Amino acid sequence: MKKRVTGNRAKRRGRDVLGHVENKGDTISVAVWGQLAPLDKIAKDKIEKWGNRLTSLVSPNTAGKFEAAYEALGNAVKDNDVMRTHKLAGQLMKGWKVLEDEAMANGHEPLHGDAYCVEMEEGDIVCFALNEVSKIREQNPSWTVYSFEDAARVLREDFSSRFLDNAFNTFPNAKVTEVVRNGEPVNWALGGDEIPW
Repeated sequence: MKKRVTGNRAKRRGRDVLGHVENKGDTISVAVWGQLAPLDKIAKDKIEKWGNRLTSLVSPNTAGKFEAAYEALGNAVKDNDVMRTHKLAGQLMKGWKVLEDEAMANGHEPLHGDAYCVEMEEGDIVCFALNEVSKIREQNPSWTVYSFEDAARVLREDFSSRFLDNAFNTFPNAKVTEVVRNGEPVNWALGGDEIPW
């Protein structure tokens, strides 16, 4: 029996290559799934350095080709086409470097060396920085940006800090993937609840 992976699980691997799939219960073969891992690593590395800005820092032609390749990859994954997925994933791995090189040639720089971004499942960007926090916030108003000190204060003062400390001590590889308050997921970026500090 072949192991298969659901579309929901694939969606959680960095960039959403299945955003257009109507039935999220569709399955993806392990052979196709394996083609996505190296691309996912590169995408996460570039997003960590640049946030979601790269396509806006290059020519429309370059950005269009890049987005079209991701759309084609989504179709290949949906069709469980191993060879097409392999080809497109390879092209996109090169494409991330092309975006970065063109952005830098256009005079743009990645985030300061002590700032790190994460693309959440919903596609929003959360950034943590030691320095230049207000500058990053001003330049990227759609991002949620925390200083490391702000994040540490929230975690320390929030009622859940002892729970998280115990969980991380027991399960060192664990990570927080969602915050639920009163049975509803909290999305700070949408301005649901006030941040408690």
